[in-house]
Amino acid sequence: MMNDRAERERRLEVAARMVRLTPARVRYYVRTGLVRPSRVEGGAEFFSDAELARMRRIRRLQEDLGLNAAGVEVALHLLDEIQQLQAALERRTR
Repeated sequence: MMNDRAERERRLEVAARMVRLTPARVRYYVRTGLVRPSRVEGGAEFFSDAELARMRRIRRLQEDLGLNAAGVEVALHLLDEIQQLQAALERRTR
């Protein structure tokens, strides 16, 4: 029986397959800081649902919008800032 953590995290190879990327591309995203494994255990990297969603977003930015790596980095930075501002606004209005 799997524990909750194992159900929410996937090894790099499985995560890559789920988001239709090659493991090498996912490793590149990790190396450049575009995505971060939720944990590393024994040299194996594991990714949460949030990071899988981020990888899908990166793939769409590249494939659908034709952004290069630098464009993806800028777009993700802006999207992250928007999310942080929205969260701060929600906290202030509660």
